[in-house]
Amino acid sequence: MAKALVSILTASVTALSLFLGACQSPPADPDYDYASPVPESAAQTDQWFDDSCIIGHSLMEGFEAFSKVDANIHFFTSTGLSAAGALSYKKFDLPNGGVGTLEEGLGQKQFSKVYLMLGINEISASSDSFRKNMGGIVDAVRRLQGENIPIYVINVTPTTRNKSNAGPFNRENITRLNAALLELCGEKRCYYVDLYACFADAEGYLPSEKSTDGVHITAGQYQVMADYLKSHTV
Repeated sequence: MAKALVSILTASVTALSLFLGACQSPPADPDYDYASPVPESAAQTDQWFDDSCIIGHSLMEGFEAFSKVDANIHFFTSTGLSAAGALSYKKFDLPNGGVGTLEEGLGQKQFSKVYLMLGINEISASSDSFRKNMGGIVDAVRRLQGENIPIYVINVTPTTRNKSNAGPFNRENITRLNAALLELCGEKRCYYVDLYACFADAEGYLPSEKSTDGVHITAGQYQVMADYLKSHTV
């Protein structure tokens, strides 16, 4: 009986904590243009990322390893992660120290903001299916973190000219998926972060000297990514 009461009280405290955290989130701004990229702003310090979480693929694993951001960030990341598979993936590191699904992790801790970066691993997917799958992730975040949790959606970054010319990881597919993301942000009130613009040259390609394989950026470029994210906030 005592153990049952402890379990009930623990669950109640967790639920209350999540509820209060959600209530503290800033309301969506009715005057903000969610269908446009986040404009440049005054640069934040690393502490901007404190108590945030990042959901993403190998580029976000690189961000964790090489950005040198000194902040308390929880990473729900995996190499090869896609929007289609993010909610069914069961091996994320969870805030409580275990492993499990994204929804389990989002239910364990209230975050200050969420960054979401997916798309490159489903480069040939239809725009409609990609947008639907990304929308499902956004809906799960809002359901578990509160309707007004700030969500920053990072778009798909460019590939090198050689990579673009060699197959599906091309400029046209990236542009198409990014258009779907921008439309999603307008619909779901998410902040669209145009990281593509940070790394693309005048022709829309990732300069070869900034890439390891035509898709991923070199270690030093993750600090450039961090600076861009910190100077494009709302």
